[in-house]
Amino acid sequence: MISTAQEFLALMRSEDPADYHRFRHDSAPIEVWRELITKYSLANEWVARNKTSPVEILRDIAGDSRVVVRSEVAMTRRITEDIQERLARDPDASVRNTLANNSKATDRILAILSEDSESFVRETAHRRIKERLAEQVADGKTPEAPQSPN
Repeated sequence: MISTAQEFLALMRSEDPADYHRFRHDSAPIEVWRELITKYSLANEWVARNKTSPVEILRDIAGDSRVVVRSEVAMTRRITEDIQERLARDPDASVRNTLANNSKATDRILAILSEDSESFVRETAHRRIKERLAEQVADGKTPEAPQSPN
């Protein structure tokens, strides 16, 4: 377990593979995550990369001013639909496209992204919808029609 924000920052900067693994996989108390995102906001990208950072922290940094942070959050498979919806309306198309590629993006979010203003985001969302339908058929399930984005 990561005990302090300073420990997280040291692990983040380390070139030791064992430290990298800890930084990616070790949990930390909520107070540590809060300190990181309030006092060391430049670490938000790295907070999003940690596989145990709490959803409430991811929700907070999903509104970061930096595209790289929002993209990292969009890549995270454990984000909830409310976070996905926020990112589906992100001003940066690369964030929306990253979300469309997220295997845990909900059908409703993919439907929203399938109507995106950018063709490459729409194409990604359509591809993911087709893949999901093909998976349902392969599993012997009756494919579900995509939900309306509204």
